Amino acid sequence: MPAYNAERTVGPAIRSVLAQTRADFELLVVDDGSTDGTRAVVEQTMVDPRVRLLSTPGRGPAAARNAALYWARGRYVCFLDSDDLYLPRYLDEMEQALLAHPGVGMAYPDAWVLSGRTGRIRKTSTLAEYPGPPDDALGWLALLIDYNVVHYMAMVPKAVLVEVGGFDERPRAAMDYELWLRIAARGYRAIRIDKRLGVYRETPGSITSQRALVNANLRKVYEIVAEEYELAPPLRAAALRQARAAALRAQSLAGGPSLRARLERGLALAREAALDSRRWYSCPPPELRSFLEDMGVFEDRAS
Repeated sequence: MPAYNAERTVGPAIRSVLAQTRADFELLVVDDGSTDGTRAVVEQTMVDPRVRLLSTPGRGPAAARNAALYWARGRYVCFLDSDDLYLPRYLDEMEQALLAHPGVGMAYPDAWVLSGRTGRIRKTSTLAEYPGPPDDALGWLALLIDYNVVHYMAMVPKAVLVEVGGFDERPRAAMDYELWLRIAARGYRAIRIDKRLGVYRETPGSITSQRALVNANLRKVYEIVAEEYELAPPLRAAALRQARAAALRAQSLAGGPSLRARLERGLALAREAALDSRRWYSCPPPELRSFLEDMGVFEDRAS
């Protein structure tokens, strides 16, 4: 779990790991140069010896994750951002899926979506609009090049991560996407668990400069895929097309939002408000509400 200036959300994230239905795990939290109270919040949870705190000097999330991978001792490695949550059966369900499919390179679950702006739960899940992975690694890689269908809450055998070399620290965003692509390019397929085993916290609308940064880094990811992976010509051409498209998006966003873009954003927000009751629960479903309360998510928002 990399954490940077996450004092408001890292506590619930850690509690969700400690609430797992199995006890044989370690949680490696990496404070990546935070200037707020993140470290103090993590230290309060370290009465549980399974929580370990590491530090990196603001080198970015990929370097923070690699630091955790270096010290990780488990057979499997799971990923969680410092504002998201695991549901209690995450570890159990994910391991069972990987044990049932030996040789698979990764497993990924579905998840609930929590609005960081309103505190509401979205009715559709993170994977509702995405297809499942094909049964072959080549088809899986082709699908991934088209778009990232994997939420960050994946479980990967540590042996696979050692083989592929962990996270590439060159991109400053989308580094998890590059890792999924690299695992697929090594011939590993994936399995999807169609259960909501986590809660993804959707942050308020990204500002234009952030979208430009993400697309600039997506371009970098696709260029790495096209230039450094051993790919068949059609897959290399697909990666190059994606790189050009990401570059165009980044360029169009770099100058800041135009009047038209601002008007379109305003209309989109108005439509979202009008459809709010159809897209979001007015209060969390009963099976989720008590969990969020136990994790302190609502207290976190109030603070």
